[in-house]
Amino acid sequence: MAADTAREALAGVRRLYARRSAPILLELDLTVDPVEGVPGDPVSAALARRRPSLRTIVDGLRRAGQDDRAATLIARIAPCGTPLARVQEIRDAVIAFRDAGGTAFAYADAFGEFGGGTVPYYLACAFDQIWLAPPGDLGLTGVALETPFLRDALDRLGIEIQVGQRHEYKNAANTFVERDFTAAHREASERIVVSSLSMIVDGVAAARGLSPARVRELIDNAPLSAEQARRAGLVDRLGYRDEVYAAARAHARRTAGAATPAVAT
Repeated sequence: MAADTAREALAGVRRLYARRSAPILLELDLTVDPVEGVPGDPVSAALARRRPSLRTIVDGLRRAGQDDRAATLIARIAPCGTPLARVQEIRDAVIAFRDAGGTAFAYADAFGEFGGGTVPYYLACAFDQIWLAPPGDLGLTGVALETPFLRDALDRLGIEIQVGQRHEYKNAANTFVERDFTAAHREASERIVVSSLSMIVDGVAAARGLSPARVRELIDNAPLSAEQARRAGLVDRLGYRDEVYAAARAHARRTAGAATPAVAT
């Protein structure tokens, strides 16, 4: 009886050690826009409770890059309105994680369906492998910028806006005092769009081994079906969520022995 108890205790210690030393499969949910900064009021704080913060994501990837067990990352990506600046920060953190020896898998049910997939796909290009569900589409359709003009609505309400403008390119007040783009406002907006698209095209081209001209051609022909995107070299594999998780777990096992990977979110 004593011998059986000792064997059971030893087996328990071994299981605990195996669990503590097993490779970690990191999960990252990029289907919601991360919070930037600390909410300044109770309502914003309540709405942000279930959303990860940008700082948490970036710091978590940095710490994972320093942990030999956390060498495999899988992220689910979806269009969620994340601004390009925040996407760039997450991209840089994923690239740093890979430079530290990690491997990153990106998965999406669809990149924007018929549009709106450019920025989330640009984010996915920071990963080693891009997986897309077979029924999904790749809406790599370019960049657009929208500016609301409220002058007509304010006039109907009898509201007069008084604001000073130092230079023609200071366009923040135009939303309230103009009915359409001024020449300077249009020029500034178009330059932002051209610059953003150029950065995205260069990033996609470098990540996917394509020329910038080819990427622009694909943007002109988008949206693309999943199979068209795979044939064009924009995604690596077509598969569903369970399949990409199986591939990520198999990779984690290959790189860290036969231990079953633990999952960390």
